[in-house]
Amino acid sequence: MRYRAWEAKEIKTLEEMLKKNRSVEEIKKKLGRSELSILNQAKKIKGGVEFREPSTEKESAIETSQKTRRTHIEKAAVNFLDIRVDHKDYKNVWPAILDFQNVLEEKSIEQNEATIKIRTKGWVGIAFVGDLHIGNMATDYKTMLYHRDLIAKAKNLYVALNGDYCDNYLPSSHIAGMFEALFPPAVQKNLAKDYIETIKDKTLALVAGCHDLWGLKASDWDLTEYLAKHGEAIYLGSGGVLWLKLGKQTYKIMMRHKYRFNSIDNPTFTVKKMFEKCGGFDVGVVSHHHTASMEEINKEGLDGNLKRIFLRAGTYKIHDRYAKQEGFVEGSISVPLVLFNSKERDLRGFQDLKEGIEYLNYLNRGD
Repeated sequence: MRYRAWEAKEIKTLEEMLKKNRSVEEIKKKLGRSELSILNQAKKIKGGVEFREPSTEKESAIETSQKTRRTHIEKAAVNFLDIRVDHKDYKNVWPAILDFQNVLEEKSIEQNEATIKIRTKGWVGIAFVGDLHIGNMATDYKTMLYHRDLIAKAKNLYVALNGDYCDNYLPSSHIAGMFEALFPPAVQKNLAKDYIETIKDKTLALVAGCHDLWGLKASDWDLTEYLAKHGEAIYLGSGGVLWLKLGKQTYKIMMRHKYRFNSIDNPTFTVKKMFEKCGGFDVGVVSHHHTASMEEINKEGLDGNLKRIFLRAGTYKIHDRYAKQEGFVEGSISVPLVLFNSKERDLRGFQDLKEGIEYLNYLNRGD
């Protein structure tokens, strides 16, 4: 047959028929071209790709049937006794997760804020104890027990504890600190529990310290929560707010074991910054650096320009190798005490526990 060149009209018709998946036979009838000519021109149109004639439904069914049969034969050779097919609906998992999460939250006793109401017509004192470090060989246990007994015997006096109950050096924390241990962490925890239970009727709240949280990081066991349960007291986590209601007066106390903006030359600076950043308070307490300091000043807050007390609770750990290495002074023993009046807004601070208790008794002498 003599070659006949493809006209533009024919090429356009071929393109349209290819798009519609027409067969070679249909194209031959339409254009009056040979099969070879059609295939060659189709290849040019498709950019060099061979033209593949569309298969019929019957042929497709045969191919599918052959593939299915082959797959069945291959699978028949392998016997999976307990395979779990990954075609499962996970919609019902989310409600289970939410329910479990709610149950866990209900079991937790940690809170950021709490209100305490004490029935009284006079003055109430709160001692702020920080950094006991039970277990360290440099801890002053004699003074610690003396202060504990003073608190236990004093009338109208309560206590809030501000972290680092045990020295609690672990291999996963600062391992060198383990050489300062007088006895192991397990004994430390039992002694801390005994300390809390002795003044259980006096204990209002506990805050977790960094030494306490080492155990939480290492084993997911919260020492401070454990002590709060045995002391039947509020657990404020790493810090929080206590609203103290006395008669018609309400006082706001904020406690954190550690906070930012520390200054070695101005120990209460961090407490004042906490006042500015966290919405103000009547009494603020920060521990951690083993510094004993107290400042009473009038400071502007959301409730006006009122007298505030800024505290740095001391420690019973009077020598610290790490502190010496960093150039810090030795720890200072102090249990600051704040007295609160139930009749009118009046608060007074003492750095000496015994002196504060004596003045508390003097103020309540007529009651």
